[in-house]
Amino acid sequence: MIAKLGSLLKKFRYRILIFLAVLGPGIITAVADNDAGGVATYTVAASLYGMASRFLIIPETILLAVTQDIGSRIAIVTRKGLGSLIRERYGVTVSMIFFALYFVTNQGVVLQNVSGLKSTFQLFNLNWQLMLIITCAGLIFIVVNFNYKKLQNIFLFMIFFYFAYVISAILSHPNWGEAMRESLILPTKINLNDFRFWFSRIAVMGTTITAWGQFFISSFILDKNLTPTHLKAERTEIFLGSVVTSFFSWMMAIAVTYTLFNNNIKVLDGYSAALAMTPLAGKLSTLLFSFGLLGASILGLTIVPLATAYVFSEMFGFEGSLDADFKKGRLFYGFFIIQIALALIVSLFPQTSLFKLTLYADFLNGAMLPIIFYFLIKFSGNQEIMGKYRVTGISRFIIIAAAFIITCAVLITFIGKMFNLN
Repeated sequence: MIAKLGSLLKKFRYRILIFLAVLGPGIITAVADNDAGGVATYTVAASLYGMASRFLIIPETILLAVTQDIGSRIAIVTRKGLGSLIRERYGVTVSMIFFALYFVTNQGVVLQNVSGLKSTFQLFNLNWQLMLIITCAGLIFIVVNFNYKKLQNIFLFMIFFYFAYVISAILSHPNWGEAMRESLILPTKINLNDFRFWFSRIAVMGTTITAWGQFFISSFILDKNLTPTHLKAERTEIFLGSVVTSFFSWMMAIAVTYTLFNNNIKVLDGYSAALAMTPLAGKLSTLLFSFGLLGASILGLTIVPLATAYVFSEMFGFEGSLDADFKKGRLFYGFFIIQIALALIVSLFPQTSLFKLTLYADFLNGAMLPIIFYFLIKFSGNQEIMGKYRVTGISRFIIIAAAFIITCAVLITFIGKMFNLN
């Protein structure tokens, strides 16, 4: 009996060590989906539609986990990023067209994150122009000079900022039963035939299951040097990350619903939401919401341009690794710096409020998902590419069904918005 117990403890210890060895890519990518643009999108949507803004959160969480699991499996088995496979299989022309669309979408997200930082510094009554410059310069210095392991530890630490939203949600004194019914079962407080609701819902999905996230996780895994022996542990980490990020976004929606939505206060961004919460939930709630926005902005402002730089390097055959020095990876780091610099220049204009484009930017992210899913489906099911590790069964069914449903939803919603059907 003692020997059997010792064997079980040894096996459990081994699995924990394996999990800790793979910890990073899945949870960092998933939580970084809740960047400043994500916070703004969840906030705007919740102020308009309450907890219905997180309707279908469970299937969305499953889809996030499945897509990231497929992307990680492709990277681990092939030792290539998604961008490299697109270039190899579809040629330079397709790569250039896709990258142009990908860059425009991601640059919009980078702008959102710089704007999130700007809003945070304004909420803390700091000199926002000076603080923006210092913060952006500091991030560039850290990414260029730190290796993969150090950066991963920083990214993991930044996740603790999101617990501010949990406390903020509790301070809003929510009706927990109603919150679960509206988001997990069926909304009763909004009109489900309203195209504007589904437009915002696709935007919410676009900031939860991001186009950049599917590329970042594969490239980040390559930097971590995982092998097929890590597949099961990495899947566990990815599913944990998906649950954690959905939990945080649910808490954001609760904080906004039971302060702003219930009082019919509509907002355009995280900044105005934080200010509006003060008379309803107190200064502590505003402070916590602002603190969470700071962490989300910094994490997003680092991860998203890195995702674009990874794809740029992979698609056009340049060195792209966080373990490479600046001289060897100058184009990789240079592309990362250019994105932040462009966003910083635009944001330094005092009247610039990039959050006003929040729902549209994230709707575009959602609209890109069927294209990303197409590549994931083609590569993951290819016997030549994946061998015995090719994706079959329920995971393949889920991603194919999701691609079809999302494509239909995007087209119907776009037509509805275009012709102002609501």
